[in-house]
Amino acid sequence: MAGLERWKLRHPDVWPLLEPADVLVDSMRGRSSTWSRIRLNLQHVPPKKRPPQEPLEVDFDPWHGVER
Repeated sequence: MAGLERWKLRHPDVWPLLEPADVLVDSMRGRSSTWSRIRLNLQHVPPKKRPPQEPLEVDFDPWHGVER
């Protein structure tokens, strides 16, 4: 959720155009941990105002350190 707050600060003109259903929060489950993925649907943002895709802030690997 902190990443979403940072995104809002970077795009203050876009955030008010989003509707509640445009913020998608998925709970992901691994073998012994859970994490959240947040996605934004920009369908309600006019194409000229849409920010470009940014690199992912966190690249979480639930299998890190597990021998396969």
